Amino acid sequence: MIQTTIARDKIKQFSSFSHAFGNQSAFGQFLTKPFASVSDMYEQAQAKKVVYAPETRKNLVETWHKQVASFASESQLENLELLKSENTFTVTTGHQLTLFGGPLYLVYKVLHVVRLAEAFNASQQEFKAVPVFWMASEDHDFDEVKSTHLFNQKLSWESAQTGPVGRFGMDDFQEVHETFKAFFDGKENEISDLIAVSGKADYASYLQEFLSKLFADFGVLVLQPDSRDLKREFVPVILREIAAPSAHQAVLKTNKAIEAAGYKPQAQARDCNLFYLKAGERLRIEPVANGLAIDGKVFSEAELAKRVQEEPENFSPNVILRPVYQETILPNLVYVGGGGEMAYWIQLKGVFEVHQTLFPLIQQRISIQLQDGTMKKRLDKLNWPVERFFQPKDALKKLFLAENEGDDLNLSTLFKSFNTLRAEMIDKAKSIEATLESFAEAEAVRMKKQLESFEQRLVKQLKQRHEQTLQSIDFISERVIPENSLQERHFHWLQFAPSGEYKHLLQTIYQHTDPFETELVVIDLTK
Repeated sequence: MIQTTIARDKIKQFSSFSHAFGNQSAFGQFLTKPFASVSDMYEQAQAKKVVYAPETRKNLVETWHKQVASFASESQLENLELLKSENTFTVTTGHQLTLFGGPLYLVYKVLHVVRLAEAFNASQQEFKAVPVFWMASEDHDFDEVKSTHLFNQKLSWESAQTGPVGRFGMDDFQEVHETFKAFFDGKENEISDLIAVSGKADYASYLQEFLSKLFADFGVLVLQPDSRDLKREFVPVILREIAAPSAHQAVLKTNKAIEAAGYKPQAQARDCNLFYLKAGERLRIEPVANGLAIDGKVFSEAELAKRVQEEPENFSPNVILRPVYQETILPNLVYVGGGGEMAYWIQLKGVFEVHQTLFPLIQQRISIQLQDGTMKKRLDKLNWPVERFFQPKDALKKLFLAENEGDDLNLSTLFKSFNTLRAEMIDKAKSIEATLESFAEAEAVRMKKQLESFEQRLVKQLKQRHEQTLQSIDFISERVIPENSLQERHFHWLQFAPSGEYKHLLQTIYQHTDPFETELVVIDLTK
């Protein structure tokens, strides 16, 4: 395989924050320390070992084993066994429960943490790290996860269910699952194990098995954190949060520093950063004059604290506290996420301090652009570098015509002659009768429109001459920036493994993943 890179600052589809965060030194005030090498992970492991309780580790491993033991691979069970040791830690990424594990960048996230854990393990002998995928199963934004793009079709799970997506029942999932399955009818291969995942009570359980099987060869442990046993570890944080708005104040202070640095805060904190979960609902807990309100019902702090102790599983952190929950229950060293995630993680160091939790190292995930055979063939014929295609299609077509038909398209001499003629027409009209000037101007406007129409006709004719090449530009553009979005955000990973034999694709991406690469990586899958 051939691998090249393109600088992020040359690609407008990346945010300015994403450009900048590749060099964490400029963000030092918002971090435990800038994460620059695996040696930083060693220091983080020493610090985490001191504060991570053996009882929490035991509870985590036992709960995780209950969740995945029936379908985990040998390497996943080995990593779960490793986690029993006080010298084993996690390297974590996470995401919402996207349909069938799409899009591409979910794969990039996961293989990034696999490579980072491996690099840490190879760098020293004292500690071990295992890769983890954290399921954002309590997120309630169903619209963001219900669809995926595969083989020029948009697959959607149509459901009227509400509340945390991970708790959705599976009765109305069958239709979209059958559509997904139909793409691979008659093909008994690697995809069959993923298609066969069924019989689950809820969507989180389904996707936990789906993703575990997808990444089985890499030892990735997929965690479903919406668990009573795990939430028990989070009770002290929940109690502090309902007692005082300290986290809110910490975020407000940090936001001012972020704005002073020239960036816009990504997430907004609230006076209470918790939800209460009940059937089909995710309700805000709102501080009011005489206590805390849930769906209009007011509880005293003592009443709500009692409920927290009795049913911790029904208290859910929002975006501000979710990272604190993660770092409470995991022996984690590094969190890896996209640019948007990094933008809100840098808001949170003060929140971690309020809740007496060690802030992890954080790192922006790798970004990759894939070129399959069909795309590469057209690129080679056009003889353009792929970086050109991060601009609008119309601009690319004009560029091609200018490069290939420049002389025929250059009407500058004609327009210059017309401007001379226009001036002479007006002068002549005024010399005969001043009132004829407006008539001459009107005639000149009419003639200019005819000249522009003539130019458009020439362009149309030249486009017809190059119709096949211009169609190739359309095709390549839709592969590079589909709907003006990065490829990794649009396509499902099976787009590049249409037979359903996906393991070679994962291995290829794995081989080309450098967790400290900050630019866009281009992988030619044909080499």
